Amino acid sequence: MQPVKITIKGDYYDCQIYRGRLYLWTFDGDLKVYNWNDIVQSFIKKDTDKIAMTFCFLDGNYLYKSSLVELFKDVDFKKLLLAKFIKIEKPVFLLTEKQLEKFLFGQQETPTGILPTDTEIYSNKLYFIHEQGLFSGPAHRAKSDKFPVSSRPSKLWDCNLLSIKANKYPQLALSGGNEGLFELNMATSLPSNLERVEQRSPIFQISKSHSSFSNYSYLNIYNTSLIENSFLAMFKWNITKDNNQRDKPLRDFDTNINDQQIFNVKNKQHFISWGIEDKLYKATEGGFEVIKYNNYANKEKGEETFTRLKTVDLHAWKGKVINGGTAYFGNIVECENALVVIQSDGQYLTIPGPITRWRVYPRSMNYENHLHVILDDKIEIYSFNHDYFLNQQDKEIGIQFTGVKNKRTPRVSYFDDTDESLFDNVDLPF
Repeated sequence: MQPVKITIKGDYYDCQIYRGRLYLWTFDGDLKVYNWNDIVQSFIKKDTDKIAMTFCFLDGNYLYKSSLVELFKDVDFKKLLLAKFIKIEKPVFLLTEKQLEKFLFGQQETPTGILPTDTEIYSNKLYFIHEQGLFSGPAHRAKSDKFPVSSRPSKLWDCNLLSIKANKYPQLALSGGNEGLFELNMATSLPSNLERVEQRSPIFQISKSHSSFSNYSYLNIYNTSLIENSFLAMFKWNITKDNNQRDKPLRDFDTNINDQQIFNVKNKQHFISWGIEDKLYKATEGGFEVIKYNNYANKEKGEETFTRLKTVDLHAWKGKVINGGTAYFGNIVECENALVVIQSDGQYLTIPGPITRWRVYPRSMNYENHLHVILDDKIEIYSFNHDYFLNQQDKEIGIQFTGVKNKRTPRVSYFDDTDESLFDNVDLPF
């Protein structure tokens, strides 16, 4: 089963998608926000294509619902839905820059006037970094506002970071290169055993080891370094009492597990590794190795925390692995000469470079089946739809979709802000 693709012509630097809006940064320093729902609707020419296009580009979470999983056991129903997806694989969905303009929601100079190194949109706020530090400002604003994103963002920290990554819960992992690994923690209960490094913002240092980029794995953070050993920063829940003698859970730092131990490597040679949720990855000379991470392994029952699943080989012309990411639909591996998607059903998609930037949104509630790839003269937005039909427990590639909240997470009032809109696109821990 092949992905469905929308191509938008233009010279773009970065992208985000959030609550029905597509955010595109240009090399000229502009931030343009488009009505994504209307863009998708413009490609629906037949009523018979509406269901498939909606699941592809507007509501990627819907088909994971348990009630529909039961329907997939009906062979006739499954064939019908598959046929609808296959029908829209071949048509060319293309917009020129001129055609795109009619979907423009708003346009402005990028906040602070400097192109961001990295961005995240989380709880109706745009977080971004560049050489002057970490900033945030309101996003997803009303049409009546002058700009779709605040032109006067707040400066949260002076550190020149390399990468930021949002968690499902109100935290952002901050990779600071030689400065180390940090976390912006916006929970009502803060860790008791980490050093706070900024008085204006709840930013804590997790490690002084080098951090190129990072991502969340359950409560934990997998820290990737391109020059030193990578590691899994482990956290645990400690239950204390508040002033009213009610249970107050603290997500405290526990320990670091280095990548040599995780991947059972005996020599000291450096390698690239990365991870998210239940899968961890190690780059090899010709591909990568996959490790299953069981965050709740019961040692008494003989369960292993780290279990090797498989090794994937890639063609030599694609070059060495230099970056990687994971979504429900599969693994995204950035090589020197191409971006490779190894789908959870075993199929491959190769996108030749040069690649300007790529993004996936596994923690989104609507766009978790998306892959956005920025090339020299266009952005390609892929929708992968095969994963709905797979047995999630048997998957060796891609994040396992559980469909239920983690019962081991303590019940806790986790947000300072009670605005209901911030719960859109966020899986709450209760």
